[in-house]
Amino acid sequence: MAVSEFMKPALSRRGALRSIAASVAALLTGTWSGSAGAQAAGGGGNLPHLSQSDPLAKSLGYTENAAKADKAKFPNYKPGEVCSKCRFYMGSSGQKYGPCQIFVGKDVSATGWCTSFAAKT
Repeated sequence: MAVSEFMKPALSRRGALRSIAASVAALLTGTWSGSAGAQAAGGGGNLPHLSQSDPLAKSLGYTENAAKADKAKFPNYKPGEVCSKCRFYMGSSGQKYGPCQIFVGKDVSATGWCTSFAAKT
């Protein structure tokens, strides 16, 4: 019996995980308050830099230098994708590090990359 188009999943597992991560990040930034919240919302500041050994960073393939992204492990990486061009990056133009809505409370490298990359529109 053939599988109808209606029975096929609408999202891949990777797509679903990205959507969940984005939703959680949006929820956290929408309800988060205080000075750290202001910094993550684009106020800048001295947040600690995200470590590549951080469990969430590891699970999302974060690297401080996008050119060094493991292309075999993360085939969705495309040259030119960097944190400063991502919709979740909240740093100012020209900053080396800035807050990220995915990695709340941490600054990420403007030249970094992770699997949650979503181009700014």
